[in-house]
Amino acid sequence: MKALLVAVMALLVTAADGIEPSQCIAPLGMETGAIKDQDITASSSFEHGNVGPHHGRLKNELDGGAWCPQSAATPDLKEWIQIDLHTVHMITATETQGRFGNGKGMEFAEAYVLEYWRPRLLNKWIRYRNRSGEEALKGNINTYLESKTVLDPPIWASKIKFLPLSHHERTVCMRVEIYGCRWIDGILSYSMPQGDKRGTSWEFYDTSYDGHWDGEKLQYGLGQLTDGKVAPDDFKAAFYQTNSQQGWVGWKNDTRKNKPIEIIFEFDKVREFTAVHIYSNNQFTKDVQVFSQAKVLFSVGGKRYKGEPITFDYIEDRIWETPRNVSIRLHHRVGRFVKLQLQFAARWLMISEVTFDSSVVNGNFTEEEEEELEEPSLQKDQIATSGIDNKNVVSAVNTPSGLGQYLGVIVGVLSVLVMLMVAVVVFVVIQQRRYKSSPRPSQVPGGCDKAALYREPSMGRLPGSSDYADVRDPEYAVPLQPPQTPRAPPPLHNFLPKPPPVPPPPERYYAATEICNSGFVPPPPPLSTPPPVRLSRQPRYVSNTRTYVGP
Repeated sequence: MKALLVAVMALLVTAADGIEPSQCIAPLGMETGAIKDQDITASSSFEHGNVGPHHGRLKNELDGGAWCPQSAATPDLKEWIQIDLHTVHMITATETQGRFGNGKGMEFAEAYVLEYWRPRLLNKWIRYRNRSGEEALKGNINTYLESKTVLDPPIWASKIKFLPLSHHERTVCMRVEIYGCRWIDGILSYSMPQGDKRGTSWEFYDTSYDGHWDGEKLQYGLGQLTDGKVAPDDFKAAFYQTNSQQGWVGWKNDTRKNKPIEIIFEFDKVREFTAVHIYSNNQFTKDVQVFSQAKVLFSVGGKRYKGEPITFDYIEDRIWETPRNVSIRLHHRVGRFVKLQLQFAARWLMISEVTFDSSVVNGNFTEEEEEELEEPSLQKDQIATSGIDNKNVVSAVNTPSGLGQYLGVIVGVLSVLVMLMVAVVVFVVIQQRRYKSSPRPSQVPGGCDKAALYREPSMGRLPGSSDYADVRDPEYAVPLQPPQTPRAPPPLHNFLPKPPPVPPPPERYYAATEICNSGFVPPPPPLSTPPPVRLSRQPRYVSNTRTYVGP
């Protein structure tokens, strides 16, 4: 059950985007057996079968019940027990016990020292020191109680050693456990200039850096920029408050001559990067501001950084002084080495943490070859200028197929095409408006009376007849009194079904007179026109008064 719980915790930790030290607290397997016996070695053993290194597991009571070295512990640190994790882990705590041996044991270590090994870390074992600079860690006071120590800063290592320490010679036995998680960020080391000193007592150094320091530059190690702990908001708090860690690494522009701060990160494998996050200070009232510009370059071998760098310009903030995480997208660039160049925006530049979002890329990658730098030949109209970087213009896009190199040309061509289409549409609209607003030529000669050329059609109106008297409006009439004659029988066709009505021809206007026939050509008549239908109107009744005669 414990092994399952440990596996689940380790999976949850490695599934996270970044490692949080407060969550990286799972036991790595000395007690549960996840660490195999062959991965536990020692300098010597009093008796390998009973108290060999494979018995140095926490809460183990088998056989002798602990690891016991052959010689006694002294200040010389001769004996050790080693654990091989095979891959780099972040180790955040350690725990030790003495030998209980079912009540027969009497040996325990009052103190111990840790040493660790990591690939590319100067190829040697590094002795651990906490933030106070102490090497000796507190051990046990008896044979059965555990003693756990939280490591601050944590250790990044693939191998770790426990060295029992005693200020006087004594026999010791140990059972140990380590806590942490796998280091999925993949950073093996970073190199950069050491921080500067402000005033007489404020030192903005990377105090937990475990690599090499030649007095000016830090190389091949890890420190505060990757420990997962951000610094306090006010950089002065660490100097005035007790038990407060500094956390800020700062550089002064006065000593750098306005040159950017360069930090190079080395990773375990070739990776694809999507983003970098830089935790920066912005106390502008105290001459500290976020960097004004950041450039990110990539390399597979670490010798040459080919390709155009990614440039990020930060907008100056002189309103809020709180520190902030500045995130820069890296557009899936590939490499094993990443170089950051941070430009000063004020007198001081301070950062606390740098983290990357990345994933391992599988494939064959060749390292860049070192090329000799040649002086570029100058044209006749060029003047050699010192101190100017003749690198290419920065592009934030880079794809394996090289599409980013031609992206500007493609965008330019598309822009020209769009402008041409807009110009054509505007031209067509203007021409249409001009055509509609221009007067059209008339087919009627100028000397004609246009009012006399047209008359209204007579269809639908009653023609004038002498059968109606006193008629001014042809739609209303009073018929004359005809003589009384017998009615004729209705025609036979009234009782038969009527054929469907013939639609009237379209109305047309024709010239009523021939006063303008000269020079005027009327339109030709239609080829076939149905004969007009005469409507017989008969009064339905006769009256002495005026009545409406309907159809």
